[in-house]
Amino acid sequence: MRTLRIPIYPSQEIIFPGQLYPIFADTQGGDLLLRLCREQRQPLGVVWVSDGTYGAMANVGTLAYLLDDVPGLERDFASALVVGQYRFQILQIHQDHVYLEATVQLWPWVEEPHPGWMLVEQVGHYLRRYVEALASVWPAALLPEVLQPGVSTLGVLGAALLPLAAGEKQRLLGTPTARGLLTAVLGYMRVYVPLAERLATMSPEPMLHERISLN
Repeated sequence: MRTLRIPIYPSQEIIFPGQLYPIFADTQGGDLLLRLCREQRQPLGVVWVSDGTYGAMANVGTLAYLLDDVPGLERDFASALVVGQYRFQILQIHQDHVYLEATVQLWPWVEEPHPGWMLVEQVGHYLRRYVEALASVWPAALLPEVLQPGVSTLGVLGAALLPLAAGEKQRLLGTPTARGLLTAVLGYMRVYVPLAERLATMSPEPMLHERISLN
């Protein structure tokens, strides 16, 4: 699998491939990191840090690319907006710069054994219901078109949208196989989709946000 050395952005949130995420560079290292990525058109790695220290950094993260000149992005709100594209595993940490770097290995979800058609259909069914229920109250937070085609895509989108605790999202991000990811996401969807549909019926007026598209 492909390996590369990338700057690391420690985050207390988990992002998935296809997910949009604001970067807040409020330190000298963070400013340098973003400047490097802009000048060299280089991606960065978003990695979960559970307690704010590098010692608690997860071993699996998401390779993300900067989206500059995004309409409506206020610079006082965030320093940059990125979109996740590939999952990776950390092979080695490097601390010879002001900002953190790591050698990582891209780690796509293994698609063998292939998930059964019924599992894929069920996840797709619940995901459509979930998006329809919440599209009127959530701003668009995904760019599904950047995802690699494959059976893991439905699971990745579901995991990105689910309102789970950070530890649970990290567990989903670290699931080795597409079948395992789809199975776990389906279990959560069976709980959250009915709740989301009930919430949608209780909303007095839908908010005027751009609808999420899965096309």
